This record gives sequence, C-alpha cells and structure tokens, in this order.
Amino acid sequence: MTTGSGPVGGEKKSGPVIASLIDKEIDNARANASSLQVRGLAVISSSGTLVTLLFGLSALSTKAQNFVLPDAVKLPLYLAAAFLVLAAAAGIFTNAPRRSDAIALKNLTPLIAEDVYWNAPSIYAEREVAKTRLTVLQNSRAINISTARTLLVAILLEIAGVACVTWAVTSLVSA
Repeated sequence: MTTGSGPVGGEKKSGPVIASLIDKEIDNARANASSLQVRGLAVISSSGTLVTLLFGLSALSTKAQNFVLPDAVKLPLYLAAAFLVLAAAAGIFTNAPRRSDAIALKNLTPLIAEDVYWNAPSIYAEREVAKTRLTVLQNSRAINISTARTLLVAILLEIAGVACVTWAVTSLVSA
C-alpha cells in the first residue's frame, strides 16, 4: 500500500479500490434489505391465509347443528389467532419505511460554495466521499440487523401459531 503524498514507482493508489469495495458493500446491504422485506411480505401472506382459514373453520363449525366447540380447543385457537396476527404485524413492520440512507443535501452545499473545497486536490474529495459512503453503509447494516431480528420474531410467532393450530386440531380430533 502506498503511503505519503504520491505513488511510489508508478504504483496505483489504493483509495479507488477501497471506495469500490464500499460501493459494492452498499449494493449488498440494499439487496439484503430488499430480501428481508420480501420475506416479511411472505410472513404477512402466510399468516393472513392461516388466520382466514381459522375464521373459516370457526364459521363452519358454528353453522353445524348441535356442534359445540370443546373447551380444550378454544385456548389453542385463540392463541393461534393471536400469534398469527402478531406474526403478520411483525411482517408488516419489516416493510415499514426505512430511514433514508441518502446523504443530506445541505451537507454538500459547502463543497460547491467554497473555493477551498472546490479547488482542493481530488484525493481529499475521494477520501471524504469514501467516509460518507462508509457511514451510509454502517447505517444500512444497522437497519438491516434490526429488520432481520423483526423478521425472526415474525417467523417464530408464525411457528407458534401453526403449533397452536396443530394443538387445536389434535384436541378436536381426539375429543
């Protein structure tokens, strides 16, 4: 790696390589954010479908003559509905508007308004741009981690809901 004010023996500077790496990582973070949002939508869809089926089952069972839902089945059905609604809510939260990872435009104004910045050697601008992009990357990763945790909660709630549906059906069949 080159140190000092210029390249040694015609070596290329490492700044553009570092900047390129940061840009690629930003692209990866944005792709991960999209993937998390898509999976959150899948939880919403599947949880919604399961809740709809639960309500359909409840409607059918109440229409049947002389059918009384056993007490042993009520608790798991209520729990299933609650878990699945919470899972859908967590899935919705994964798609909530994110803090923008864009650079505040007011921070760029001095760079073009003041000659000291505008006329400085480009190496300084490249470094500042790389620092700014790194901050954007750090913020994106922090948001992705939070979204991934919310998605994990949504999936766990959905699993709990499915387990409660299984419990209810097993109790109903064995009654």
